[in-house]
Amino acid sequence: METLASFLQNYLPLTFIAVFLISYTIAASVFPVIIYLSHLKKLTKKPNSRSSHKSAVPTLGGLAIFIGLSITSSLITIILGDKTEISELLSVFVTTTILLFVGIKDDLMEISSIRKFLTQLIVSLLLIGLTGHYITDFHGLLGINFIPKELGVMFTVFVYLLIINAYNLIDGIDGLASGLAILIFGFCACFFIDNSHCIDGFICVASIGGLVSFSRYNLSGSRKVFMGDTGSMVIGLLLSYQIISLLSSQHINDIDYQISNMPVRVLCLLSYPLFDTLRVFIIRIKNKKSPF
Repeated sequence: METLASFLQNYLPLTFIAVFLISYTIAASVFPVIIYLSHLKKLTKKPNSRSSHKSAVPTLGGLAIFIGLSITSSLITIILGDKTEISELLSVFVTTTILLFVGIKDDLMEISSIRKFLTQLIVSLLLIGLTGHYITDFHGLLGINFIPKELGVMFTVFVYLLIINAYNLIDGIDGLASGLAILIFGFCACFFIDNSHCIDGFICVASIGGLVSFSRYNLSGSRKVFMGDTGSMVIGLLLSYQIISLLSSQHINDIDYQISNMPVRVLCLLSYPLFDTLRVFIIRIKNKKSPF
C-alpha cells in the first residue's frame, strides 16, 4: 500500500487522470443496467404537457453517478488520505447516502416537498456537525467579515438548502445541470489542487467523471436517462459542500494561493441556478401557487 501511495503521489497528474477515467468507467458500466431495469420494471418518467421528451425515460441516472464517484473517491482517499480526510469523506458519503435514498423514493413514488425539505435540513446540520465546516467570514462582501458561530452555522444551512434546491430546479434541460456542475467542480478542483488539498481535488475530479458519463446518456436519443431527484439532490449537496469547504479554506494558514473576492466568484458560478430559482418562485407566487 505504501509503495502504491508513493507512486500515486509522485505522479499526481496521472493519478487525477486515472481518478477521472475510473469514475467515468464505473458510472458508464452502471447506466445500461439502470436503463434496462427501468424499462423492464416500468420505472420511467412518462411525457406530459410540460415534457420535451416524447417517450418514457428512466429517472435514476443519479444512482450511477453516485456509485462511480463514491467508489473512486473512497479508494483514492483510503490510499492517500490520513485519518482526518478519511473521516471527513465518510461524513460526506453518509449524509449523501441519506439524500440518495430520499431521491430514489421521490423518483419512484413522489414524496411531499416538506418531507424533502426537512430531510435536506437534517442532512445539512448533520454534515456541518460531522465535518465542522461552516461559513465564518464574508471576506468583505457587503462590508461583512467575521460572523459569530451561531449565525455562521445558520447561514451555512441556508446555503446548503439554497444550492440543493436551486440545482434541483435546473434539472429540466438536457445537459444543463451536468454541464454547470462540471464547471463548478472544475473550478473547485483547480483551487484545491493548487493548494495541495488533493483529496478534495480528487472528489471533484471523480464527480466530473461521473457527470461526463451521465451527459453521454442524457444527450442520447435512443438510450436517454435523466438525473432525477436522485442525482440532483446528491450533486447539489456535493456542490454545496465543496463550495463551503472552498470558502472555509480561505482561513487555513497553509493555503498557498489565495483568491481575492472568493464569495463574488462563487456567486458568479451559481448565478444561473440562483436567478432561475428566484424566477420560478416569482412565477409560482404570481399564479397564487406555493413557491415550493
